[in-house]
Amino acid sequence: MMNRLIFAIALLFAPIANAEAPRVVTSIAPLQGLVSDIMDGVGTPKLLLDEPISPHDFAMRPSQAKAISDADIVFYVGQDLEPWLENALQSRDSNGLVVALGDIPDLHRLEARELAEFGEHQEDDDHDHDHDGAYDPHMWLDPSNVLIWLDIITGVLEIADPENEAVYRENLARIHTEIVVSSENAQRALAPFADVDLIVTHDSTQYFEHAFGLTVIGAFSASDGQHAGARTLSTLLNKLEPNTCVVEDFTHPSRITASLPDDIKLVTIDPMGYDQLGEGYYPRLLSTLVASLQECHD
Repeated sequence: MMNRLIFAIALLFAPIANAEAPRVVTSIAPLQGLVSDIMDGVGTPKLLLDEPISPHDFAMRPSQAKAISDADIVFYVGQDLEPWLENALQSRDSNGLVVALGDIPDLHRLEARELAEFGEHQEDDDHDHDHDGAYDPHMWLDPSNVLIWLDIITGVLEIADPENEAVYRENLARIHTEIVVSSENAQRALAPFADVDLIVTHDSTQYFEHAFGLTVIGAFSASDGQHAGARTLSTLLNKLEPNTCVVEDFTHPSRITASLPDDIKLVTIDPMGYDQLGEGYYPRLLSTLVASLQECHD
């Protein structure tokens, strides 16, 4: 399936006519980290959301819209995560390629969870829409999806810049191996945490839960950033027990965490991995997430 996809892209996208590296733009830190590793030795992509805030309601600056317009390639996840990209993508001046990695076939996709799926009552929440038919867009937290994305990213770059094909392929082989090893390490490290009940401030961890066998029993906000209502929050707080660990998403902090009982563990994670950007991004992201979650068991 992926070979056919790359072939289809090749038909639509001609190689860059000059010797310069492709002008590549990525929407969020996880894509920046992955694309940077593949482009290592060739060039550096530009990151749009370059500050540790929620990707759901980001407002672009004019300079960022211009970067999209001038780009040879734009990598993003999809409209479920980056709705603020839609207008800029539609109004860009160039004929550059836009790749929605969240729409790639063969990905492991999980439907966006209603807060009701944690045992709450949806009708009690103060939200005005549902998630029917929508996918949870935090797909990079499943390493199997990341490996698929890396193949696609490499194929797209090879088409755009065939002169550096060997470099891209060498980088892909290296980072692929590193991710497989780091995933196996994470699996072993998190095995003892299957019996720990987690409550998250933002439902961004569903893919990580499935990949590593974690148990999340509730969330203060849904995967699209929508906040739980008062009844749901009250029910969640009543679930707190000494074995419960509250996991605060760095990009979705909650005022509730400041008033937790003293016997409830609280840890902070950054599923976007802003502080991990640089060589070997994804293995370091996994290691940091594991280290943070291990504090739930200390």
